[in-house]
Amino acid sequence: MAFETLTGGLTLVIPTSGTTNWGTIIKIPTWQKINDHSHTGSPDGNQIPAAGIVANAIGQGQLAINLALTQAATLTPVGTTETIDWNTGNKQVLDLSSATGNVTLTLNNPISGASYRIKVIQGATSRLIVWPSNVKWPQGEEFTQFHDINTINMVWLDYDGTDYLVRWELDLS
Repeated sequence: MAFETLTGGLTLVIPTSGTTNWGTIIKIPTWQKINDHSHTGSPDGNQIPAAGIVANAIGQGQLAINLALTQAATLTPVGTTETIDWNTGNKQVLDLSSATGNVTLTLNNPISGASYRIKVIQGATSRLIVWPSNVKWPQGEEFTQFHDINTINMVWLDYDGTDYLVRWELDLS
């Protein structure tokens, strides 16, 4: 059987002979979808512009962050504030051992519909986290056992475009 190979960043090999009209059934609509698809993961139907590829605007690191394959470096506040930038990864570690007091947390660059995770490490001195006002806890009350000393707790946040909806797991140490 003869085959035709189409290449455009992705290779599609289809038979060109036989009893089925592969050109109509597979080749034309499939290849059109492949060529029209934005490889950034957005469903806008736009191709990546050549300038974006040349300028390395979309690279392996950015794709890994968007695919949740990257855990950011551990954040260790030395004072009483810390900022989590979700652009560095949706998995974060917040080690409160070095904080000098309770830590006011800022959450930057969320994406609507995205899920995030923070591993919270408490040291020998308990530090409270002052969460942003758009972090919404079940029954409207923050779970206070996050502050037990020498514990590791996990916080999951689902961002709905306005608020972070929280769930948690306690004392994983």
